[in-house]
Amino acid sequence: MELSAIRDTYANGKATPSSLIRELYPKLEAAPGCIFLYLAPLEELLQRCAELEAQPESSRGSLWGVPFAVKDNVDVQGMPTTAACPAFRYMPARSSLAVDNLIAQGGIPVGKTNMDQFAAGLVGTRSPSPSLPASPFDPRFISGGSSSGSAAAVGSGLVAFALGTDTAGSGRVPAGLCGCVGVKPTVGSVSNIGVVPACASLDCLTVFTPCVADGAEVMGLMMAPQGGAEDVWRRPRPLLAPEAMPPTQGFTFAVPGPEQLDWDGPGGEAVTAACSAAFEAAAVRLEAAGGRRVALDFRPLMAIAAMLYGTSFVAERYSGIRAFLEKGAAAAEAATPSERQAVVVQDERLLPVTRHIIAGAAKFTASDVFDHMADMAVLRAQALAQLERADVLLVPTALTHWTQAEVLEEEAAAVPTWSRNAKMGRFTNFVNLLDMCGIAVPSGLVSYDAAALSEGASEAERKRAAHLAATGPTAVTLPFGVTLLAKGWRDEWLWGVAARMEALAGLRCGPGGHGVAAPVKAAVTP
Repeated sequence: MELSAIRDTYANGKATPSSLIRELYPKLEAAPGCIFLYLAPLEELLQRCAELEAQPESSRGSLWGVPFAVKDNVDVQGMPTTAACPAFRYMPARSSLAVDNLIAQGGIPVGKTNMDQFAAGLVGTRSPSPSLPASPFDPRFISGGSSSGSAAAVGSGLVAFALGTDTAGSGRVPAGLCGCVGVKPTVGSVSNIGVVPACASLDCLTVFTPCVADGAEVMGLMMAPQGGAEDVWRRPRPLLAPEAMPPTQGFTFAVPGPEQLDWDGPGGEAVTAACSAAFEAAAVRLEAAGGRRVALDFRPLMAIAAMLYGTSFVAERYSGIRAFLEKGAAAAEAATPSERQAVVVQDERLLPVTRHIIAGAAKFTASDVFDHMADMAVLRAQALAQLERADVLLVPTALTHWTQAEVLEEEAAAVPTWSRNAKMGRFTNFVNLLDMCGIAVPSGLVSYDAAALSEGASEAERKRAAHLAATGPTAVTLPFGVTLLAKGWRDEWLWGVAARMEALAGLRCGPGGHGVAAPVKAAVTP
């Protein structure tokens, strides 16, 4: 499903868009775990193929005949948008600007992918669908969120690329857990027209691809169109002198310290050791790619990450879908704005965990927003001073792999908690707040046998071992990914560094690209 392979197949006459779609469609229909919330009818896709095949070769775009998928908070004309909330469903009058450009280049959108409801989550389990997208490496484990279906579709080899969104890590975490590439551009470099807002000031469209080259190409196309006066969150690209960019060789990079690299989890010491070794191998690989390791204090970045959901900034989650929320019966009866926000927790159109998160906005006042903006200004100044020390931050894309059952156990309580989701955002939540770009790439494997318990194994380790033994093999092999982060508007330079890292790692997309076979197991039903 890499672009070069599809193009070669077409050029050699071994396939046409129609034959590719006919071969692919049964796999799309059979995709496990509700990867797709909407799949276009085969007849419609074949009609699109016929239109493409009627084009003269000279007028064919760079994505001619390439199948792709779109996260269900991004509009595609003719396909419903639900943001994984059936009550929110609407039929868009037009496609998002970025999708329009991909279609104009000959792309074939095959359907809308599952997601954490209203893009509120990094776990991929916050969907009302009858089953959930899962890791292509082991369907007992999460695919990550909120772009869960998009990353799973690419990691499973179902499409050439898939669009996601990223506010707090949703374009990176799923890539790491599904063994594919996730490109998160500078906020404002891609139009958000036709995207359901999560936090409008921080949202950006992303893309999941099998390799860095494909990610760079598709993201370049997404960055191209301008939406005019309507494109209110779009930012003009600054004119950067060549000397303002870091060098190709001898650039500096920093990694988190031991206090931030908390690998602890139900996998126990075996997983901690495997993740630690895999991350150090990635750092050595980045040195081989031309980097020089330097020290950096990550504490201001961690404090900024905690502010995204722990302060009044969470109110932007409410603001993004306010019109929908306040059409609910309970909200309509409330007298004051704070009361309307508070009653979201009773809104049964939303999943319990989603509404508890969004209802958190009610405990803050307008004055709190300005207090927290002032706090953020102090932390941002401290963080930016630290970021002057390094051209790149190398961080784990995610610190651990949770099973779907482990996440659902925590979030299905009468009053949901989400500590496991929070840990997924350790190295993602600060990125858009600090105006950084990023790219997640496969970097290794973590293998262990949960049944090999030490005498001092924790209760969590024993519980996971019993869970895995009851549902399949206790020995698991999962992808380990890293993310490269840089200052905003250094996207293309960062993609070049990532391509060198990718080449040195020698890994490709999904289980097959990592040289492993995924066990067969039905996905968890929420």
